[in-house]
Amino acid sequence: MQKITNELYHYFKKKMHSNRGLNEAISKAFRLMMIDHAGYIIYIDEQFCKQLGYMKEELLFHHYRTLHAGVHDGQFYEDMWSTVQKGNIWEGDICTETKMNAIIWYRTKLIPIVDVEDRIVAFAAFRTDINDVKDEDTQLVEALNDDYRKVFQQLMNLIFRVRKNKETGEYRFSLIEGKLTKKLDIHTENTYDQPLDIVFKNTDNLHVIEKFDRVFAGEEKETTFKHQHGSFFLYSLLTPIMENDEVIEVVGSSIDITSLENAEKRIRYLAFHDQLTDLPNRSKLRDDMKELVDQADQFSSFAVLYCDIDRLKHINDTLGDFLGDQVIQMIAKRLNNAIKDNGSLYRFGGDEFVAIIEGTKEEIDRLSEKMLCEIKQPISLQGHEFFVTSSIGISLFGVDSFNAEALMNHASIAVHYCKVNGRNSRLFYTPKMNKMYNDILLMEGEIRKALYHNDFELYYQPQINVHTGEVIGLEALIRWYHKEKGYIPPSEFIPLAEECGLITQIGEWVIRKACNQHVIWIEKGFKPIRIAVNVSAIELQRFDFANKVAVIMEETNMDPAYLELEITENSVMRNTEDCIKTMNALRDMGVSLSIDDFGTGYSSFGYLRKFPINFLKIDQSFVKNVLAESSNAEIIKAMIQLAHTFGLKVVAEGVEEQEVLDLLQKQQCDYYQGYFFSKPIPPDKLEQLLFGSQPVI
Repeated sequence: MQKITNELYHYFKKKMHSNRGLNEAISKAFRLMMIDHAGYIIYIDEQFCKQLGYMKEELLFHHYRTLHAGVHDGQFYEDMWSTVQKGNIWEGDICTETKMNAIIWYRTKLIPIVDVEDRIVAFAAFRTDINDVKDEDTQLVEALNDDYRKVFQQLMNLIFRVRKNKETGEYRFSLIEGKLTKKLDIHTENTYDQPLDIVFKNTDNLHVIEKFDRVFAGEEKETTFKHQHGSFFLYSLLTPIMENDEVIEVVGSSIDITSLENAEKRIRYLAFHDQLTDLPNRSKLRDDMKELVDQADQFSSFAVLYCDIDRLKHINDTLGDFLGDQVIQMIAKRLNNAIKDNGSLYRFGGDEFVAIIEGTKEEIDRLSEKMLCEIKQPISLQGHEFFVTSSIGISLFGVDSFNAEALMNHASIAVHYCKVNGRNSRLFYTPKMNKMYNDILLMEGEIRKALYHNDFELYYQPQINVHTGEVIGLEALIRWYHKEKGYIPPSEFIPLAEECGLITQIGEWVIRKACNQHVIWIEKGFKPIRIAVNVSAIELQRFDFANKVAVIMEETNMDPAYLELEITENSVMRNTEDCIKTMNALRDMGVSLSIDDFGTGYSSFGYLRKFPINFLKIDQSFVKNVLAESSNAEIIKAMIQLAHTFGLKVVAEGVEEQEVLDLLQKQQCDYYQGYFFSKPIPPDKLEQLLFGSQPVI
């Protein structure tokens, strides 16, 4: 076994540094490099550095792999290391890459250096330039290397190699390629031996260094992390290159995830913000409330203000969702203007806003009044001017509750109490409001029971031919007589049914009940008569409404020619085109259609020709005051003429006097209904009326 003693090793180191003549003599014969047991360069002669194009400090204490040209495979180096680690001299030809990516072949002797105890402490590499001999091989390798770099340059991501200075622990790039370099404004020709922050800038450097430390230490086979480069977000992967069970280099790749990061930021933002108003949403409110309550103490003073816009649904029904959305946006700005720096505003959903306001009860009272004043300022949109009001329920932290959920619940109860007591006001929560709120909940339960037990009834009001006095139709009207509470008017339970989503079930019940009653009368031998049933806006908006009506027709064996559906003017002004499709489907079945409460909506004359309707019903608010207000008579006259122009029959509602009937006859109105002939009555009394001699008054 050939060995070089420890003294020779120190002799080499000493002489190479102190004896320039010896250094030059050796350099003329061969190139000398010494590497330690781990493969790091601990000495390299000046001529060797010069030939390779490096400064000495660029190679000292870096791994010898820096000079690999990528020609030899892993087995080549494993065999080499296995030989010298056994104490033997290794000889062979090694291809080395210069800093400028040129290729040089060296005939190499790698000699182990041992100490006095025969332990290997380093290796001396003597290299002789044989590039002229290997010229063809060199050209081939350079061509392959050039192709290799060209491939890297065409990759969309960033490819890099990083080596570590064993003495200083610094990380330096030995390669950066890829199309991403252009986007990041990285000039690859100036990147060799540059520090990490050339790519890993604007980020937590300690975090990045920790990632490299763990990979170089062999603690992780690979690792990934996100970081920034200027305004770009990158996602990087680090993979160690192992040799003799030691990490000698790290290769990595980075991809541009800026668009993804921005999208994630936008998604996170949208998760906690309302898209229409850009206000924080219900989820953000929940988180902020929890944090505020958790951090509050007995001296904290703030309130939850639950703001519900009054009758905004009517604006949506009348003007459509687009203008309704503009109203919401305008109200949000007004509320923000009122609150300013005194708290935070959230859109809770639909027509509901919630504000968290800091201050005493007196300060909150003044601010809530300011909010009401801001909201009720006139609104002008697309030629329409109207007013919006609001109801505000207020609960105080430390007075009403110390719990976030309870504070919200109490504010909600207060706003409901406010709505049933006139709206357009603000109320602080008091415990007595709980009873009213419970009554509402109980009423909802009672409606469900009434549906289940079939406790509702239908009354019928006749429709009369103005000129002949003949009964030509009936309007079916729902009635509810509660066993304990007595008569409950529709004005009380219908709005609640709409709010809690029961109106579609009630509407379906009414249509089915009216159809069944019609069939019963036919079976009794009565002459068929048209029955009109009111349809809510919610029902009409349902895509399957026409199909449900068709199913009821088939199940009850009702002739569609005798069914009329009354649709309010406002309900068809929302999603007009969809409503027209539904109405056409109903007309195709043979069902008649009428516009109810005509004259109470906004600018619907332009749509009138589009609606596939048969009848137009003049709202009773015009009819009842027609004798006292001459303008009402002119309006009724215009409505009748307009309807007849479109080929429609006209029904006047609310006729209670002979003089009114005379006026309608004069204006050529077709039909009427009202107390002058009969109030709504149950089926048995209606049978007596239709086949008796006296009207029921």
